[in-house]
Amino acid sequence: MAPFKDRKIQGVLLIYGILVIAFHLFWLQLGEGDDSYYQACLAEDGILTILLDRWNDWSSRSIIEGLLLLVVQLPSGVWVVLDILVSMLIAVLVVRFLFYREAEHSVSAPLAVFLLLLLLSYDFRELSSAGWITTTINYWWSLAAILIAFLPFTFPEKSRGRKWAYGAAVPAAVFSINHEQICLLVLTMALYMALRDLVLKRKASWYVYLLLVFTLVSLYGILTCPGNAIRSDFSADMWFPGYAGFHLLQKGLLGWYGVLLTLYKEMNWTYVLLTGVLFLTAASRKRRPLELVIAGLPLASNAGLLALKGIAPYCNIELVHYIVNIFEFDQPVVWYQGSLPNKARLLMLIYTVCCFCVVYTLYLIWGSTEKCLDMIVLLASAVISKASMGMSPTVWISVERTSVFMNYGFLFLAMFCALEWNRTRAVSRRHRAA
Repeated sequence: MAPFKDRKIQGVLLIYGILVIAFHLFWLQLGEGDDSYYQACLAEDGILTILLDRWNDWSSRSIIEGLLLLVVQLPSGVWVVLDILVSMLIAVLVVRFLFYREAEHSVSAPLAVFLLLLLLSYDFRELSSAGWITTTINYWWSLAAILIAFLPFTFPEKSRGRKWAYGAAVPAAVFSINHEQICLLVLTMALYMALRDLVLKRKASWYVYLLLVFTLVSLYGILTCPGNAIRSDFSADMWFPGYAGFHLLQKGLLGWYGVLLTLYKEMNWTYVLLTGVLFLTAASRKRRPLELVIAGLPLASNAGLLALKGIAPYCNIELVHYIVNIFEFDQPVVWYQGSLPNKARLLMLIYTVCCFCVVYTLYLIWGSTEKCLDMIVLLASAVISKASMGMSPTVWISVERTSVFMNYGFLFLAMFCALEWNRTRAVSRRHRAA
């Protein structure tokens, strides 16, 4: 618990908590989106009947929606309190994951400020897109649950803390993996952890295999749920006619375009901070000029987009407006059922190259080490959680809220880079002092 005794970490959590409370009390407005639908459900049938009907007609998220049906019946003030607590729990868990190995060191002021910026970089307004209560329980509370599910790994193998953590982690894993995106995220990470231990001939944790079992069972339910198939057909007719004619590669590209939209339609400040600290950390390793250029490309893509967005209202250059508004279209059906214009293909290719430069920069920072592979898998898991939306015809309609897991993956990656940068600077100072 040493990180939580640090005054700077306490300051970060205090400021974050005050802003979270202010946001809930003075900003958000309840009663919109799907909240009213769920509030009316229990007036007609019992909760088990409703969940069975939705399994057959709409959704495989029976565990998540079971909690949603209960919470939405309570006074709105109860949800406000619960959501504030969940928001603080997420921040506390982030601190735990980042600093549990740094217990013997004080957290520097720059690291604490950077952590606060990252926590505030996510646009909480995205959690209103299907109604505040509905969206937060499906996405925000599921994010908290998956963090709890991985909490045992922050304790020593046979410690009392890990045994206690399992008590919370197992039900949290069952709850969160009921979400399709989290199911794929955990499947990717658990497979990697099992294979890594197998290759390195280390004793694997039984809990890793339990997570694999949970994800495979959940994935089977997702793929066989009749409601998911009905919902997909309905959504295709409503939002994306012709989607059923897409082959697997096209759906994969659609998912990747969804990732690029999240990164480059508006300024994704979590991604901006990640690309900035990636470049600084790579530069601290005294890399060759060409390697630094590659490490700086993701940051340059963000800086360039920010500059173009700044000048766009004051200039009439067609290319500037084309780049700024590349994702601003009302008919994605037309966009993707035809062939992309060459200008669009080129821009998507540039953005894609910048994204792959992020992967290469991780290698520049950590080299051929297990830590480098850990970071790449963390990045891949986060991106897969978002890119998997290409398998759904609602890929554009639900673009905001489905980005939360990827953005928090970026948050962790950015902080791990910042910690590495901090260590490199400390070593350099010691060498100069010697």
